[in-house]
Amino acid sequence: MTTQKALPLTSGFTQSFKEKYEKLQSRLSEFVNPYDNNMFTYRFDTVYEYPKNIGIIVNKGCASSTEQFLLEAKQSKKVKVFGTNTLGAIDISNMYLAESPCKEFRLHYCLTRRLWLPELTFDDIGLQPDFYLDKSIPKYKWVEFVDGILNQ
Repeated sequence: MTTQKALPLTSGFTQSFKEKYEKLQSRLSEFVNPYDNNMFTYRFDTVYEYPKNIGIIVNKGCASSTEQFLLEAKQSKKVKVFGTNTLGAIDISNMYLAESPCKEFRLHYCLTRRLWLPELTFDDIGLQPDFYLDKSIPKYKWVEFVDGILNQ
């Protein structure tokens, strides 16, 4: 039978975790705040009124989690999306990469597939904005244009 020796503590960081662990172990089945501070108070110099209109500017650079955020945000009548279609990378997501031992081949595969209605897919199409900004408006003027629409 072999006995294991405790690993030596090598830093203050490790010591800090050890103390938190011992605190949690001594109070099993209770709520324990492992940190010493119980409350934070933030005070702001200025509190602004909630926005009445919200504009989100998108383009092909928006994909995956951004598209999920847009789907949630568009449920509010305050939110309007401006720009061009997003990339369209939400139906198949959480991509994983496996590389061959010889490093000559890579396999990309998804870990999740969303089961939308067959007629409601976004991959390779993207989410369409509420207000399409075509090439007649240079990209560097998009923010100014959107601000003008929202604050008319």
